[in-house]
Amino acid sequence: MPNWTVVAAYAGGLHSMTRNLALDLKPVRVNLISPGLVDTELWSHMSEEQKQGFFKQMEEKLPTGRVGKVDDVAEAYIYAMRDKNLTGSIISTNSGALLV
Repeated sequence: MPNWTVVAAYAGGLHSMTRNLALDLKPVRVNLISPGLVDTELWSHMSEEQKQGFFKQMEEKLPTGRVGKVDDVAEAYIYAMRDKNLTGSIISTNSGALLV
């Protein structure tokens, strides 16, 4: 995505760090939740009208047809905490954005 180079570099680093920390810190489990577009205060720089227009445009492209909510991301964290067999994993909660 244009103009997101710093964010992409940061996210890529987190993915690599998660896998390596899972090995370095074993038996402590290390996992990463990687959210896609989520309706949070991150978008507060936009007017409500701009934000809703952007979200509507994205919802037309996303396979789930909806922008993620904070509760959706929280469910991913709960899953990661409950699955005692999970470590070194990146859980994507992104409305299917990786498919398009």
